[in-house]
Amino acid sequence: MEKRTLGDSRATNNQVENFNPVTSESPWLDRKLKPRTYKARYLFVGKPLLWMTCFFGSLGDALFGYDQGIMSGLLVNPVFLRRFFSEHGGEQGDSAFVNPTITGITISCLQLSAAIGSLTAGRLGDVIGRKRCVAIGGFIYFVTAFIQAFAPNLACFIVGRTIQGLGVGFLSMTVPIIQTEIAAPHRRGLMVGVEYTFLIGGYMLSTWVDYGFYFLLPDNLSWQGPYFVQMGLAFILLSMSFVLPETPRWLARNGFMKESLQTVADLHSKGDIHAEHVQQVFMEIQQAVRYEQTLGQSSWGEMFTRYRKRTIVGITAQMFAQLNGINIISFYLPTTLAAAGFSTQKSLLYTAANALPYTAATTVVWWLADRWGRRPLLILGGIAMAIAMGIMCAFNEAELDVQTRANGIYAFVVLYNVTYGFTWGPMPWLLPAEVFPLRSRSKGMALATCSNWVFNFIIGMSSPDAFAGIHGYYYVIISGFCLFSTGLVYFYYVETANHTLEEIAIAFGDKAFVENDDEIIASARLSVPEYNGSRKNSAAGV
Repeated sequence: MEKRTLGDSRATNNQVENFNPVTSESPWLDRKLKPRTYKARYLFVGKPLLWMTCFFGSLGDALFGYDQGIMSGLLVNPVFLRRFFSEHGGEQGDSAFVNPTITGITISCLQLSAAIGSLTAGRLGDVIGRKRCVAIGGFIYFVTAFIQAFAPNLACFIVGRTIQGLGVGFLSMTVPIIQTEIAAPHRRGLMVGVEYTFLIGGYMLSTWVDYGFYFLLPDNLSWQGPYFVQMGLAFILLSMSFVLPETPRWLARNGFMKESLQTVADLHSKGDIHAEHVQQVFMEIQQAVRYEQTLGQSSWGEMFTRYRKRTIVGITAQMFAQLNGINIISFYLPTTLAAAGFSTQKSLLYTAANALPYTAATTVVWWLADRWGRRPLLILGGIAMAIAMGIMCAFNEAELDVQTRANGIYAFVVLYNVTYGFTWGPMPWLLPAEVFPLRSRSKGMALATCSNWVFNFIIGMSSPDAFAGIHGYYYVIISGFCLFSTGLVYFYYVETANHTLEEIAIAFGDKAFVENDDEIIASARLSVPEYNGSRKNSAAGV
């Protein structure tokens, strides 16, 4: 067969044809909600547009990182405890006397509804688009932050937090997809790394906001203030959704081929659709869309048949992101430090201080994810976190004075968080967003994200009772999960660094394009030296 070259398939807006993917046989939801037109509203192109779109998605992550930190601080706020937990042991304003089951319900109700929200967004993301899903999530956040800030009782507060979980599900499912679908292949780890830094930055912001508003005790603003800040962040996110682009891969999949080509150009070449690297990326997108059209609409069942290995990778990555213990720290660190001997104010201060190196550590992955690859980082993280958890158990159970115990636990919490910040924190968000093909990416990410929130719910619900029952030995169980996940990554996961989203299908042993896969890849391979060099280095790991 004659070898194709890039020049044979160079596309222009006049040559690219749009098509209408909605027919009379399309599902009802597609016929009612799928957009028929698309109009770009952004005012600039090139790197400013690319990084503004990255910031837009990352702000969505910052919102649910912020929520985790809010609750950790409120659980030691005496005004908050007396207002909402007076009938459950909190009338003295001390979390030590609050029924742990009620605490677990208050924390975990959001995680359960987030799992539902992520599955819902998995379907809607294919129909209405990525950025509209983020807008819905931002709107839900804004409204439910208001409900929680002015809730008259615990039941109303839990209702607001539960509904907010739907917004969390929308954002956590959609944001990683946006980042992977707008990024160049050799910078995908960087883009998702930035997103994760925003997530932990949101958590860090909330810990310092909690600490700052604590000084307003006994005023109600001491616990309401953090929700007012959350409303402001949600409003910014919602506003940005009206002026930034849809992802080019969603546009191509939904018939907007001309707009897809132009969006690739606007994001990566200041609007020049004839730029060589724009043509290369768009060729692969076109070929992948043509092939996936021959397969028809993806189904949930296919996720466990045709894409079974990818689904297992996505689900287990997010599952162990929770079972490896991070939210034991995020939700309960102030409570743990207070129980170990710190004052409430000192517990909040040390929690906020811990968030600084945690956030700083996430920036390491901006470079390492694409240079080292995904698997080495996960293996390193699993081993290091298991050791840290074991030592935390030793400090918790040893016969030590209060100050030594508290300082020892805190030191290894910091080390654990730093390790998690550049390994098991960002990688489980990156992998599910990149391993699935375009036709099933939303469903695959939805299943992975649902796994995250289901196990987040389990950890949030069970941890108070587990600590009450077996105390520090709970850390040993978490350490075991860290080691098990390390073995799973080593023996089962596939390296995905420095491959285009379309080429990753071949790494999983699937066909990716209508025509010969090797010829398409050879024709569309990027000419950027950094990209080609990193591709060769990663090929051995695939």
